[in-house]
Amino acid sequence: MNLTNRGQVLPMVLGLMAVLVIVVFSLVSWLQTDSALTVKQQKKTDAVNLAEAGIDRGTWKLQSATSTWAAAERGTVIAGYNFDVTYTDIPGGSYRIRFASGPADSQVTITAEGRDVVNQQTRAIQCVQLNQTIYSAMMSGGNITWSRGLGVFWGPLIAQGNIQLMDNYVALWYSPRKYAKGAVIGTATYPRDTNNITPPNTDNTEWWSNYSGIPNVPILDFAALRSSAAATGTLNVYGCRSTQGGAGTLGSATRWDTRSSCSSSGSHATHFGNPWSHPKSARLNPNTDYVWYWDGDVTLSGGSSSNQSTGLRGTVIVRGNLTIDTPGEYNYTASVPSKAWQQHQKLLKTTYDTSSSGEYPADTGYHQSASTFNFGTTTFCVPGAGCGWRTTVGIRGLTYVGGNLTILKYLDFHGAVWVNGSVTASGGTSSTFCGIFYNDSLEVPTLNVILLRQSWQEVPPSTTAWVP
Repeated sequence: MNLTNRGQVLPMVLGLMAVLVIVVFSLVSWLQTDSALTVKQQKKTDAVNLAEAGIDRGTWKLQSATSTWAAAERGTVIAGYNFDVTYTDIPGGSYRIRFASGPADSQVTITAEGRDVVNQQTRAIQCVQLNQTIYSAMMSGGNITWSRGLGVFWGPLIAQGNIQLMDNYVALWYSPRKYAKGAVIGTATYPRDTNNITPPNTDNTEWWSNYSGIPNVPILDFAALRSSAAATGTLNVYGCRSTQGGAGTLGSATRWDTRSSCSSSGSHATHFGNPWSHPKSARLNPNTDYVWYWDGDVTLSGGSSSNQSTGLRGTVIVRGNLTIDTPGEYNYTASVPSKAWQQHQKLLKTTYDTSSSGEYPADTGYHQSASTFNFGTTTFCVPGAGCGWRTTVGIRGLTYVGGNLTILKYLDFHGAVWVNGSVTASGGTSSTFCGIFYNDSLEVPTLNVILLRQSWQEVPPSTTAWVP
């Protein structure tokens, strides 16, 4: 040891102690601040959780009855949901709820505020719910097995079970979007989810498996629909005009019957031949929606010549099996869903929507689609199937099939198709198929309310005094 360095040790020790004091002080201060922020954040979280509970309760209330939804949609005050009740059923705080009609048609805005009981921290959440009974172009309460013979545009496929693409004709199309509670299954050439519901469960563009956001299946009011059909003479319409084999008499009031002169194949007792000539056809009533209702099976039949094809407008309910054995020839201009482009962001396996127009029906550029479409006259392109297509609409509205849908000839649907059984097509190819062009504004009487969340955001709490 060198005795001459003793005088330098003490300043060094004092300096080190000063540094330690500063560090310890800063650490304690940081811990106190962090603790305070944590407590504050916890209080905010508690208040937000209470507000979310209010949104859940409000959503439950809106779905509790169709009359409740109708009242809220009209703007009628519903007791308990106008900030007039403070709910205390959740430990740690309270919440309250208010309904408001809008902002758009068939929408209700729920505002819920939560307040933690200790520090009166208040947070508010606003959620817009849309009542949309028919929420997809092709829907199913079970599985969807999609095979050649159908092409789907402007709306998603949504299944409570699996969606299985049965062949390369349809698996080639990477649109529209597909949502399943089960798995979305492609083919070996064009695969989708290859590990069932084990993550990953989406490509974040075109398909989603094990998707938790799938709405409930609507419960159609079959009694009301059947009664409507009975009132308009469109219940269980079978047969054809006695002159069939020719074209029939346009608009004749004589009842369609089962005379043997029907030229279509199969049992005459299950045919609705040449609907284009029926007095309630869309040809003669282009602006009137009818309910066409069959208790059992029906075959829509007719040739491609004038008067012999199909044009029905309204809601088609078939409790049994539906066979399509006729083309359509219903021409008109109608709206295109404003978000139709979202279904066609991906077109083929490695191609996507671009700034070019005409890449799919009603396409006007990158993430843009036309507001209207001329059915029957406007030509369009289908990815992988070329251009020059023109629609041959046969049914405009919802088509519900309780059994199986069999396609022998190729009319197009404008609206939505709901098939509980299987869909099969004979002779369908990439260039021969029925198109389903989705209409997102369909309204059908139901016994339940189907809500789709349109937005969710935190908003400033209101100044309305809380009810004790």
